[in-house]
Amino acid sequence: MDELVVKLRLLAKAELILLRLHLRRTVKQAAFYIVAALLAVLAVGMLNVALYLYLLPMLDSARAALVVALVDIALAAVVILAAGRLHLGPEADAANALRELTMSELVSDIERVKTQIADLSDDVKKIRSAVTGFMNLGSVGLPSVLQWLPVLLGLFRRNKHDG
Repeated sequence: MDELVVKLRLLAKAELILLRLHLRRTVKQAAFYIVAALLAVLAVGMLNVALYLYLLPMLDSARAALVVALVDIALAAVVILAAGRLHLGPEADAANALRELTMSELVSDIERVKTQIADLSDDVKKIRSAVTGFMNLGSVGLPSVLQWLPVLLGLFRRNKHDG
């Protein structure tokens, strides 16, 4: 039972590590998206100024404002691309491997417990059958001893293997 608790703790730790890594990436992505949004706002502002100045008689200042706006848009696109390419990192691979291993071990433990419960159920049925046979005979005779023998041998073998 202690192994099961240890495995559950390992699974919880792996999940917590993955959660922290996902949260860290999400915060970084949000920061990049905020910067991109601010640059986009600046670009729109500069585009407005550029459009205004461009509509005035052709001046060099209008073209300069348009170039600045295009640079802001290009920078916003680069930041958005950088945010989209963020990965969890090598720690995530280790945490995923730990999670998969722990899940596999837990499934194995559950299967073992199910087998033990089935064996115990069979033993209870044999004991019930032997007790019923013993009670029906009214005394200890050879048939009742023969009914108890397989049950006792099975319990003895199981205790010997478990110990």
